[in-house]
Amino acid sequence: MAESESKVFKPRPKHLLPVILGLLATGALAYPISLVGAPQAQVTPFVGDTVTSASLNAVVFVFALGASATVMFLLIRRGRMRFIRRLVKGALVVVSFAVAFWYSTSILASVVDLSTNLWTLVSLLLSLGIAAAIGLTIFGRGQIRQLSGVTALGALTGVFLGYSIGPVTALVLVGALVVYDIVAVFRGPVGALAKAVEAGDLPGAMYTYGELTIGMGDLVFYSLVATTAMVFFGLFSFFGTALGILAGSYLGFRALSKYEMFPGLPFSLLLGVAGMLLTAAATGTLYL
Repeated sequence: MAESESKVFKPRPKHLLPVILGLLATGALAYPISLVGAPQAQVTPFVGDTVTSASLNAVVFVFALGASATVMFLLIRRGRMRFIRRLVKGALVVVSFAVAFWYSTSILASVVDLSTNLWTLVSLLLSLGIAAAIGLTIFGRGQIRQLSGVTALGALTGVFLGYSIGPVTALVLVGALVVYDIVAVFRGPVGALAKAVEAGDLPGAMYTYGELTIGMGDLVFYSLVATTAMVFFGLFSFFGTALGILAGSYLGFRALSKYEMFPGLPFSLLLGVAGMLLTAAATGTLYL
């Protein structure tokens, strides 16, 4: 979701900086993991990459998003902002460590024997260091420092999800997220939550760049789609997806200039998927 503090928002190319940095970080992280052939993690409750299992997983995922946004909104209305901030901080530290540990062990396993205590300890310490660095940057002072932490965590999480789910699940999930984001922003808990908080109230959950506020989830889902393109369809498809996401983000910013709030996923994800499929078809890597 994209949001501005005022009703007059003038989109400029500089507003694409968080998205550009997130995509650059995604490419830097997704390319090595696509080469090593690490096993996929099981992150969905329903196993498989069929339309049926993908649809069920999308329903569960979207329900979880809606439920969490609703709970946060209700707690904020009850004056529990401090509790929400602590909850967000704790969740982000745990997620940072989990995705960093998955990534580091996946890369290290391709070159060393992780069954030895030494390399297991190295991977653990490395993951703790990455999680600490992300936490310190996201919750530290300074817009540039926060931007580096947000883009790093968004890219790491997106790479983890994009690598771990199949292309069919990713495409079905994109469709579900587009519908959810439209409803949740204009008629649901995300829009209500955005109106209930000020810029900077929820660092980590939302990032403010100038007069523009972007949800962490937006950056994660951009990274997920770009990673799917990289892993399953190749490098050229990644670039096509990135261009589509950037074009869609700018269109979203243009729409935001006419609204107080506007969902950040529909244009970006749809154009990103279009770029992914077109380049995959053009390069002969589309097997769906």
